[in-house]
Amino acid sequence: MDGGLEALFRENGAINGRVRQAVLHKAERRLLVEAQSDSLLTLGQMEAIRRGLEDAMGCPVQAAFFFCGPAALQLEEQGAALGKVLEQSLRELCPTIRPALQGACFTLEAGKALRLRLAPGCLEMLGDGSALRRAEAAFSQAYGLKVQVLAETDEGLEPLKLPEKPDFSQAAAKAAGRTKRKPAEKPGAEQGPRVLYGKRIQEKDRIPQDQVSEDVGRVVIGGEITSLEVKETKNGAFIINFAISDHTNTLPCKLFIKAKEAGQKLQAELEATKKQGDWLLVQGDYTMDEFMRRMCVHVGSIGAFSMPKRMDTAPEKRVELHLHTKMSTMDGLTNVKEAVATAARWGHRAIAITDHGVVHAFPDAVSAADKLTKGGQEIKAILGVEGYLLPDCRLVERPETYIALGVTSAPAFRLDDLFEIAALRTTAEGEVLDTFYRVVDCGALLPPELAQETGLTQEALAGGASVKEALTDLSAFMEGSCPVAFGPGALALLHAHGAAHGMELPAEYADLSVLSHDLWREVKEQTLAAFLGALDKAAPQGGALETARGTAALLASVLPELDRRQARELPLFHALDQQDTKTKRRTYHIIIIAKNQPGLVNLYRLVSYAHLEHLRKVPRIPRSLLHLNRQGLIVGSACEAGELFQSVLKGEPEEKLAQVAKMYDFLEIQPIANNAFLTRNGRVADEEGLRDLNRKIVALGDALHKPVVATGDVHFLEPDDSIFRAIIMHARGFEDAEEQAPLYFKTTDEMLEEFAYLGPEKAHAVVIDNPNAIADSCERLKPFLSEKGTYAPTFPGADEELRNMAMTRAHAIYGDPLPEVVQKRLDKELTSIIGNGYASLYLMAQRLVQKSLSDGYLVGSRGSVGSSFVANMAGITEVNALQPHYVCPKCKFSDFDVDRTKYACGVDMPDRACPVCGAPLNKLGYEIPFETFLGFKGDKTPDIDLNFSGEYQPVAHKFTETMFGEGHAFRAGTISGVKDKTVYGYVRAWCDETGQNPTKEEIDRLVAGCAGVKKTTGQHPGGIVIVPKENDIMEFTPIQRPADKTDVDVITTHFDFHAMDDRLVKLDILGHDDPTALRMLQDITGLDPKTIPLDDRETMAIFSSSAPLGCSLEALGCDVGSLAIPEFGTSFVRQMLMDTRPTTMEELVRISGLSHGTDVWLGNAQDLVRGGTATLKDVICTRDDIMNYLILRGGEPSISFKTMESVRKGRGVTEEMEAAMRSINTPEWFIDSCKKIKYMFPRAHAAAYVMMAFRVAYYKVHMPLAFYAVYLSVRADAFDIAAAQGGAQAVLDNIKALKKKGNDIEQKEADLLTILEVVYEMNLRGIQLLPVDLYKSDARNFRIEDGKLRPPFSSIAGVGETAADAVAQAGRAGPYLSVEDFRARSGANSAVVQALRDLGVLSGLPETNQLTLF
Repeated sequence: MDGGLEALFRENGAINGRVRQAVLHKAERRLLVEAQSDSLLTLGQMEAIRRGLEDAMGCPVQAAFFFCGPAALQLEEQGAALGKVLEQSLRELCPTIRPALQGACFTLEAGKALRLRLAPGCLEMLGDGSALRRAEAAFSQAYGLKVQVLAETDEGLEPLKLPEKPDFSQAAAKAAGRTKRKPAEKPGAEQGPRVLYGKRIQEKDRIPQDQVSEDVGRVVIGGEITSLEVKETKNGAFIINFAISDHTNTLPCKLFIKAKEAGQKLQAELEATKKQGDWLLVQGDYTMDEFMRRMCVHVGSIGAFSMPKRMDTAPEKRVELHLHTKMSTMDGLTNVKEAVATAARWGHRAIAITDHGVVHAFPDAVSAADKLTKGGQEIKAILGVEGYLLPDCRLVERPETYIALGVTSAPAFRLDDLFEIAALRTTAEGEVLDTFYRVVDCGALLPPELAQETGLTQEALAGGASVKEALTDLSAFMEGSCPVAFGPGALALLHAHGAAHGMELPAEYADLSVLSHDLWREVKEQTLAAFLGALDKAAPQGGALETARGTAALLASVLPELDRRQARELPLFHALDQQDTKTKRRTYHIIIIAKNQPGLVNLYRLVSYAHLEHLRKVPRIPRSLLHLNRQGLIVGSACEAGELFQSVLKGEPEEKLAQVAKMYDFLEIQPIANNAFLTRNGRVADEEGLRDLNRKIVALGDALHKPVVATGDVHFLEPDDSIFRAIIMHARGFEDAEEQAPLYFKTTDEMLEEFAYLGPEKAHAVVIDNPNAIADSCERLKPFLSEKGTYAPTFPGADEELRNMAMTRAHAIYGDPLPEVVQKRLDKELTSIIGNGYASLYLMAQRLVQKSLSDGYLVGSRGSVGSSFVANMAGITEVNALQPHYVCPKCKFSDFDVDRTKYACGVDMPDRACPVCGAPLNKLGYEIPFETFLGFKGDKTPDIDLNFSGEYQPVAHKFTETMFGEGHAFRAGTISGVKDKTVYGYVRAWCDETGQNPTKEEIDRLVAGCAGVKKTTGQHPGGIVIVPKENDIMEFTPIQRPADKTDVDVITTHFDFHAMDDRLVKLDILGHDDPTALRMLQDITGLDPKTIPLDDRETMAIFSSSAPLGCSLEALGCDVGSLAIPEFGTSFVRQMLMDTRPTTMEELVRISGLSHGTDVWLGNAQDLVRGGTATLKDVICTRDDIMNYLILRGGEPSISFKTMESVRKGRGVTEEMEAAMRSINTPEWFIDSCKKIKYMFPRAHAAAYVMMAFRVAYYKVHMPLAFYAVYLSVRADAFDIAAAQGGAQAVLDNIKALKKKGNDIEQKEADLLTILEVVYEMNLRGIQLLPVDLYKSDARNFRIEDGKLRPPFSSIAGVGETAADAVAQAGRAGPYLSVEDFRARSGANSAVVQALRDLGVLSGLPETNQLTLF
């Protein structure tokens, strides 16, 4: 590591550079580093060192640099050397202004100003000067310099000639196969662009956007709409901002319309134009916009026209068999749905999806194809993968006889460990034809344990054959037969001994360890004895002969299994290659396509095992694994990275080429421009050489009677999209990223023209006939089993068990007979649950909840499971979904005759005494329809989500896996694309490299084009996918580890879990702070949270006022007391509380729904409430509100349910849904609100959250010491005692300082801000923090002492949980003698000691144990 750091500093110009201190913040996984250097570094050099440290440490690094020696002197002198460093740093920090800096002169003036003298015309390129201000701030932070950066024009400098902007719409270079994009075809002269606003525009006046300059004045431009924003002013006027792109640039446009009706009309037309994909023609003045502070087209007129799309006009169509989507990690840019739609529009019968090593795109591809086919555009998605073939073996014809080997050895440092050799010559059927056995006198002592195992003696060895004699005899015995062994050890040992005696023994053999593992994966112990035992065969008892017999017996079972899998050839492995684990083994690309359902399962097996067992940077598929799982698969030779193409490129002889090509079902050739890099790097002389390579493959196909297909190796859809891949490739470090091959989706005529050199007949065959024949041989497949709706797990007797459980609990609460309302609800739910096979799912959840409760942890329900009254009766959820009602806990009297227009939550009803026995009645019910959970027909896949204590979550996960068995419970996988913020950095770096200075809108377009490309995979925080006992996970999805991490035991689904929502049941077993906090509160106070009254008035009051707390929070801009209350403590929700002043449980439930939705409150319900259009009671708060409202107005239940589902998933409403809503006179505001919503909470979810939050709030009001102790303990990792101590005023000052940072505040600081607000409130309530004490503080929890709180060691910044545990444990052993004694006993490092010292925790302790006498 030290050598690596030394090199890192040296390579980046740091003389005598070193890390002088490093502190790891474990909670944030962030390393704080102090580095020093004797040479002055630029900002870029410092950033390179920081990134290098991140790569080395595997976590984010924050670095501070200190300059010593000559560097410190240069900073002090502030001369030319420093000026050079600042000049270079400016270029590195502000890449967008580099073009303006070309030829500039830099002068450092007395260390106060860095003056830039720019060539004429360059000053304007600096824009608003923000880049220079950013540089000033960076110089201050990095060098401690207060330097102004000033810029001026120097007329004496030569005017700057900017390089021409590279054309990435298509490549200009013929060698790269790119042609310049033609201008948009003009609309018909008699018609012209349709007028949307202003006057008709002449299309002939349009100029490319990259030719628009600041002095152009009036301009006509055209392009597709990339963004559209409409603002309505208070006086009803409209400001319409939009951007259009013609793919040479993207320009902003702005229009102000006074008339409201005209503004609404134009807004609708622009939205329709964007949706249709038409282009705009815009005429206006290109001038500076004072509000935007940049150049903008101020619109005079707008027209619209249809931009002609590429079409495939050939009478016979091709089929693309090689296409990469955005799921090809950091490589493919094709939107899979758009690719399928394009193929369908062109009239292609099919399209293959073949991403690199993964099949993530299958669900979307099949969904798109099925939808188009249903709509009349017949298209089939062919499911495949471009895998990474690992040539681990050679496939040969089965021999007639085999040699089963066995040896006895004791591995040593020298080759003196061979004691016994045995070999059996057998047939494929297991008949032993001959036996070979030799005791070997190798000159070594026989280990006692080996003597006992084999029965050998030292005397027997003395009379044995020499090593050379034994090996000579063995070589003769093996002649003409195929060696067989279990693992490479025996053969490698024999080969090494042979080499020592000048003999060449065979190294190739049939490896039964590999074959058996791939054939019988259920056998976990990878030994010869284990496999024989699993096959009901006798295990070897010890000795070489027994091993040989066991090997022969196992072979007799392996060969028939190979036959059953139609693996006619035998894989031969090289023992020496297998043992050489250090040499990196080359992989080749290979196309694997699923022909039918068995083939798809085999494809999933290959993808899974490639990820789980053979991942080395990429998921490799061993040739042997492919051979054993090839049924139902079609295998192609792939691109230039394929084994066949590489062999042709190397000039291998015909015999070798035929041997390589033999394993493929079809051979692949591609356009020569795809491989133009081979001419650039000199491996192929010219384009004709590339064509010759393809001719060679075609000839090989003819000779072997194998079809040859022409593919495009598609990585992006349109020619213009090459720029997006160039940006991604540049981000990955490819030096030739700008030399993009034309890997776009090509038409039939384009491909026929490309391969015309093969002759018309052969070109037709490779482009059209052969790909279509392969496509026709592939069945239309679903990505997972789809014979029925949902494949749910089953428990024996589950139906009756659930029924009895629900009825028993219902009778216990409501008596016998049950009230009619209860009986009807139970009957309806049980009929649907049991009839659709979900009883086992309920029992599964019930057992999980009961397990947690029995272990002392409450469980909160999430999602819509609380909509089920049966779930409540089974103990899965606390939410009672019935209408509001009273019930007597003693005599079971009940009253359902409640005014439901007045009460939606039973908690809000007035208290009543039982008219029968006088006992206080329980107030139950939240008015939630069951249909929210399962739909009206029970055809909605149930999704049971449960909130477990965070510390209990791993136990719940393990219990689930135990309940269903290994191989039937998997963590739900996720797929992460590159985020906009990251892509923005990619685009900026690419612009810097290519010398471009695009508009903000063009950057946004480029970001949008690159965003979403797969970056990595992960796991859902709590989701577990359950596979029924009778099914195999491979029938639904491959499996892998999250983020391809080989050092974790977690196995996830390969598909994103949302893709399988309607096929497999998913349990959400989430970790949450609330159950943990309630458990801690109960432990401290002795009050069981389940007994807390949910109608406590003082507790309810804090949601509308801070008065119950006895303090004012005015200084925080808040007058409600919900700080630190789950779901209600954020500033966003506190503002909602102040806007609405809730006083009932129903209002809290509605607010919870509003706060957790997306576009439900802001810009939607909030405007309706403030504008007086609707009240909090009227607006849409939870998804149930939509269905209930429409049904109450007379809507058909089924369409009402579908409308709710569509809106809550952010899909808006269809024309059919909108028509149905209007038919029952639904108000316009309600319809508009539905259209805006992106995501919604179910009412049951909101109710469960509020119940949990209310209990926590009760402790806050009535038991504040316990509440604050628990709150701060649960969040101790974000706590900073230094900022929280000193009393209310000191804390308030720290709060204000953090708030001043505004949007610049870091996440850790934002978390701390929330905690400090709670501490401030706590201080106002008279509760103070004590100092951390070496002997009284706990490791992780705040302790209550005399009405105050003692912080734990983990609350100290820089002290992680592990260190805190060690310090607390050491303190319990008695007083420390010194700091030295403290370090020795606690194991604290220097950073921890310094953190404690800074807080005064170590005050009074001498530094050492030594006694000073003088």
